[in-house]
Amino acid sequence: MADADSSRAVGTSGRWRKALPFAGTLFIFALIFWRIPAARLGAALEKVPVLKFVGIFLPFSLCYWIIDSFCLTWVVRRFNAELRLRDVMPIRASMNLLALINSNLGQGGVAWYLHRKTGVPFLQILSSILFIALMEIYQLLFFSTLGLLFYRPQSIAQSRVVHVLRAADAAAWLLLAAIIALFAQARRNESVRAWIANSRLASIAGTFVAARPIDYAVVLGIKAPNFILSVVAHSFALALFGIAIPVARLMLFLPLVFVAAALPIAVAHLGTSQAAWLLFFSGSAPDAEILAYSLAAHFTFMLCNGVIGLFYLPRASRELTALDAAEA
Repeated sequence: MADADSSRAVGTSGRWRKALPFAGTLFIFALIFWRIPAARLGAALEKVPVLKFVGIFLPFSLCYWIIDSFCLTWVVRRFNAELRLRDVMPIRASMNLLALINSNLGQGGVAWYLHRKTGVPFLQILSSILFIALMEIYQLLFFSTLGLLFYRPQSIAQSRVVHVLRAADAAAWLLLAAIIALFAQARRNESVRAWIANSRLASIAGTFVAARPIDYAVVLGIKAPNFILSVVAHSFALALFGIAIPVARLMLFLPLVFVAAALPIAVAHLGTSQAAWLLFFSGSAPDAEILAYSLAAHFTFMLCNGVIGLFYLPRASRELTALDAAEA
């Protein structure tokens, strides 16, 4: 009886966790539309040059996918197993379809495929995926830090935001330094290595323990062009939409938009991204136009990623089927 009650409790908890992102998305959009009438948003969306947006974001999506695949290949070859770029690209593209719903689901799918492909234990591969995910966050923080150096606040409110961001950036870089130092000690000190091995970090710490500071820098350098390309893409798309935002301001706040979009409290990165666009760029155009642009850019980028994923899905499926047949 107790086991049955425990199973029901776990099932109920699981359903609540699955429902929370949907509830979060609805709540955020309810707040947005309480402030911005839907009619104003509809009028702003009519201005979206759809084909021109696709012409900007499709090449960006292709470059993003190639760089992402190259980074994944480099990390797996460095820490796990020999792998070719052409083996990674199809599965990385097809898993974008899962990432449209949940980025963690997409990363888990990539880790599972690489586990099957290389024979390396799943958690070791997952450690490398998490290492890349950490450096993706710090890639954004790197450019946000550069933006903080060059951005000049236009009001007292902006000055306060910039001061808070500078403090947060400093704390984040100190945290990364502490992470690197901790795992460096684990390579040299038996007691620290034993402490990590006996902690909850043990199952996913393999890549972090093996990684040297130069490995962090290399991954940061590989991923950096993605953000530069995103600034270029958004600059052109914003201009087409009639919104002028200085590059320094994009470099400062666009990373925070991407970090907000990655928060696991919404579905398909919706809601948090739009709220961040309104928070950081509302002074550049009417709120309805900022909201319309954020939605149009978001869905165009997702559509382009989905098209690339659909193109490679049959090949990825054939490879998974071949792996199943080989195991059988």
